[in-house]
Amino acid sequence: MILDQFNNADFYCNIMPRITEALEKMKDYSADNFPQGRVELDGENLFLLFNSYETHSPETAVLEAHQKYIDVMYMVQGEEIIFVKSTQMLSEITKPYDNDKDVLLAKLDSDTTPVRLTQGSFVVLFPQDAHAPGCFETAPAKIKKIIAKVKCETK
Repeated sequence: MILDQFNNADFYCNIMPRITEALEKMKDYSADNFPQGRVELDGENLFLLFNSYETHSPETAVLEAHQKYIDVMYMVQGEEIIFVKSTQMLSEITKPYDNDKDVLLAKLDSDTTPVRLTQGSFVVLFPQDAHAPGCFETAPAKIKKIIAKVKCETK
């Protein structure tokens, strides 16, 4: 997992070419220039999802993990808590990995790490990072967030 302010994104641009492309493209958007839905950059290899929603209670959170895609989340407006835990350390998997949907679901463990995604920050979540996004700390809030789905590159 990587967590940083978006103005530091250039430090991470040599990790993977598709992560670089996602971070570069995200710079084109703001709260005033925020489409809804999906924007294709390279077909199923790289696309952006534009989400506007109200955060929810951690009590309703479910951890998810992906194997085909890396999630790069950029908070355009608002703030949320994302709970993160190593996929290998999950104590209760509620739905085994589904290859067609690229998702594994698990119960939110008491020892997950809360990560605060604030306006102007981004997080990169790799396949080993199970995560439960969209939570609030004290009260629901409206947010605008871009999620880049970056297909994992294999050697």
